[in-house]
Amino acid sequence: MLGGDALGLFLVYAYVGTMVVITTKWGFLKKRSFHRKFIHIMIGNIAIFWWVFDTNYIMALLAAAPFIPLLLLFSRYGDQDGEAKGGLKRGLKGSVLYSASHDGHKLGLVYYAISWTILAYFAFGDLVIASVGIVSMAYGDGMGGLIGKMYGRRKIRGNKTLEGTVAVFFFATLGIFIILNVYNLLFDAGLYGDRTIALPLTAILALGLGAYVAIVELYTPGEYDNLVIPLTTALIMALTGI
Repeated sequence: MLGGDALGLFLVYAYVGTMVVITTKWGFLKKRSFHRKFIHIMIGNIAIFWWVFDTNYIMALLAAAPFIPLLLLFSRYGDQDGEAKGGLKRGLKGSVLYSASHDGHKLGLVYYAISWTILAYFAFGDLVIASVGIVSMAYGDGMGGLIGKMYGRRKIRGNKTLEGTVAVFFFATLGIFIILNVYNLLFDAGLYGDRTIALPLTAILALGLGAYVAIVELYTPGEYDNLVIPLTTALIMALTGI
């Protein structure tokens, strides 16, 4: 394992652990059942520092993929009714990841981890593209769901609200604009990348992709948006050739 891989693994697990601790201790999240959305949004920040990894298989298979069976385990126990029996099952049901897995769609975070794994492995050669996909899901879909849950009043499709959809557009646009310029700064500093994207173009890309994310989130059923949004947004970014 190369030095960048070791550093990347340390940063990822330290960051995820910190977010889990914060989620466990922050009473506001417990009171309003915002565990899932908080984790959903904050884990997106990994896109800011995952460029430190040296190899795609370490990043994908050791930093992202392990969360798939872990979250699937929590989701599985959530499908069973009745009192938890046995130490392991009681421990799982009492954990913050159990709560996070069941604040929304049960497989939502599982699909989230799958998207991370796919992008980490197949888009490793251009993490700008991968990061655009991640922040679209983390900030756009995450904040849209949070705002919709808190302030959504006007339903426009199923349980989706106008307020939530506008929030998806705004935060996806903002997240994409910020991450593109973070990678511009990394390129300017000689730390990562092979190009810089002009500021006006980052704004145009952010607005266009933000609108796309809002539409896809509105029409994609259930938890599948955690797959569709990041993967297709990254694909569109790749197809632009920018």
